[in-house]
Amino acid sequence: MLCLMCIACITNGQDLLERRISLNVTNRPLDETLQKIGDLGGFSFSYSPDMIDVKGKVSIQANNQSVREILTAIFKDKVTFKERRKYIILQKVDAPAEEKPENFNLNGYIIDTKTGKKLANASIYEAATLASTVSNQYGYYKIRLPASLTAVRLEVRKEDYIGKTISIASREDKYLQIKLSPDTLKPLSGKSARAVSRKDSLHHKVAIPQFEAVAVADSEADTIPEKTGGRPEFNVARESEKFKTTYRKVQSRFVSAFASAKQAIHTRNIEDTLYRHFQASILPFLGTNHELSGNIVNDYSINLIAGYSLGVNKLEVGSLLNVVRGNVNGFQLAGVSNIVGKDVSGFQYANFLNLTLGSVNGFQGTNFINYVGKNFKGFQVAGVGNVIVGNLEGYQLSLGYNYANTVRSGHQIGFVNYAESSATAPFGILSYVRLDGYRRYEFSTDEFNYFGTAFKTGVSRFYNIFNLGFNGLLDNKPLVTLGYGLGTAQALGKGWALNADFTANLVILKDQKIEDVGIGLFRGTIAIEKKLGKTFALFAGPSVNLLAGDQSGLMDTDKSASFKPIWIGGKPNNSRTEYGWVGVQAGIRFCNISY
Repeated sequence: MLCLMCIACITNGQDLLERRISLNVTNRPLDETLQKIGDLGGFSFSYSPDMIDVKGKVSIQANNQSVREILTAIFKDKVTFKERRKYIILQKVDAPAEEKPENFNLNGYIIDTKTGKKLANASIYEAATLASTVSNQYGYYKIRLPASLTAVRLEVRKEDYIGKTISIASREDKYLQIKLSPDTLKPLSGKSARAVSRKDSLHHKVAIPQFEAVAVADSEADTIPEKTGGRPEFNVARESEKFKTTYRKVQSRFVSAFASAKQAIHTRNIEDTLYRHFQASILPFLGTNHELSGNIVNDYSINLIAGYSLGVNKLEVGSLLNVVRGNVNGFQLAGVSNIVGKDVSGFQYANFLNLTLGSVNGFQGTNFINYVGKNFKGFQVAGVGNVIVGNLEGYQLSLGYNYANTVRSGHQIGFVNYAESSATAPFGILSYVRLDGYRRYEFSTDEFNYFGTAFKTGVSRFYNIFNLGFNGLLDNKPLVTLGYGLGTAQALGKGWALNADFTANLVILKDQKIEDVGIGLFRGTIAIEKKLGKTFALFAGPSVNLLAGDQSGLMDTDKSASFKPIWIGGKPNNSRTEYGWVGVQAGIRFCNISY
């Protein structure tokens, strides 16, 4: 009983015209044949005997065919049929008037040539008018076309099948079955078919792959027709593939949120490139390019809320989102975000996010984040961060962070800069170059701090300095000095190098609260460095110091056991709070590179 109930539910849920039956009728009256079809399919027919010759004799042999196919074979496009609850309504096609109709319909099934299986989710479209449809779950399609077209080419595409172009000679309603052959070579070669360029009947450019082409006669009912210095090389292809995965997820979610299901099917099936001069859209599926917008390259695209296209040649403006599967050339402006699947050449700006899978050549700006999946040439400006997976030839400017794999020319300018390799100097509060950067971890002593440590990072021409000094709990000495500075280094050869550093330090006294800190130490140092191995070096050199604040007597010159300073402007006393001197700094360093 349970099995019978399930079968009944499936039968009741299935479209009447798609129910499959087997029938063998020879020279029997039409009304008797219709009654038999209705009994086998579990429904009734509704029609007017005055309009349909029900006593005419018919013959039909059908083995597990759909009701639609059987009725089409019986009536030969002279009768239309549609479903209404448990009925199939038959209506006679009116005789054509003297004036031509404005539109005509093509309908039928998309069928696999090898298996005979009806193919769901196949794309059927006409390139001139952008009329399109998708075959339903039973493989059935119906498309409406204007009769005024001088030439009609019906394009049929299905993922993993060889596409087909069908020339339509008549401008009348027609039942047209279309058979597609599986593309058995595509998984092996991984290459698309060779594309050819032509113009459609409205003189728009169309670039299509070379597919099987057939012509439909009026009487036809079924048409069958670089590495350096041994360093590990950054794999741009691998990193780019990671980004592609992220991009596809973003694009998929966007399509699910904004685009129609038919549009998503078209972008998966259709490899053709269509061209239009102008697109205007409210949402991806509400616009002048209809549901084929994801397969069209536009010169100009204006999107009220969100736009979706294959490419842009001159200008795209969107109040919310612009999503482009291919390339953008010219200007692209968005209120929230631009998402581009390949390359951008020109000017790109969005208030929140620019997400580009390929390379960018020109200007890219946003208030939040720019992301480029390959290489960048030009200016990249962001309020929060810039990311370039490939090479930078130009400038990254950000109030937050900059990331680039390889900086070949130009500069990174931001609060934090990171690069795998850089041929130029980054400028920021913290810069880190992993492969060929400059890094020093050093421990030192001088006349002001008995113990000091510092970290230097960047490139040899320009690096950042973070330093910390201690004196324990000694009298007449500060507890801690905390500083930041900038420096440059020059290799002298044979393990020798010269450093020039400048730092500014806060001086914190014992038992002093942070909010009461009011002493600053400014120091300029010249030091000679000598490497004693691959990663170890000694250094020493003079320094010029200026101490300024609200405390006096921080240095007891009579009891000093370290380097004796040379005072500038006289020795300090209990009444002076500002004084300078020439001192000495010496220590050891741990290095990341050799000169």
